[in-house]
Amino acid sequence: MKELQEVGTCPSCECSLIMYKTTNYKRFVKCDVCGLSYALPKKGKISNSALDCPKSHFPLLVIERLNQSAYFWTDQPCFSCIDYDRCIVLKSLIKEFKELRVYGYS
Repeated sequence: MKELQEVGTCPSCECSLIMYKTTNYKRFVKCDVCGLSYALPKKGKISNSALDCPKSHFPLLVIERLNQSAYFWTDQPCFSCIDYDRCIVLKSLIKEFKELRVYGYS
């Protein structure tokens, strides 16, 4: 298992959440103090947005894939959240990405 980077703060214990990659290329985030962990997508470049989800308080990650607009991930894909269409944080990020023409938004 390889430690990749710190992605944010654990909502349970306020310690660091670290992204790891296993030998079979599965990626996940784990808090080494309280043991909280969750899976990440296997494919795509992962970037930290430096924002937190207003609902779950997990770090908001940006997942980039070739020939697609980026999508967002906390402890699960943001598009599976019941509040996805009403999320102010996501709306502002998408608006900023469109203005800057980054992450596949134009």
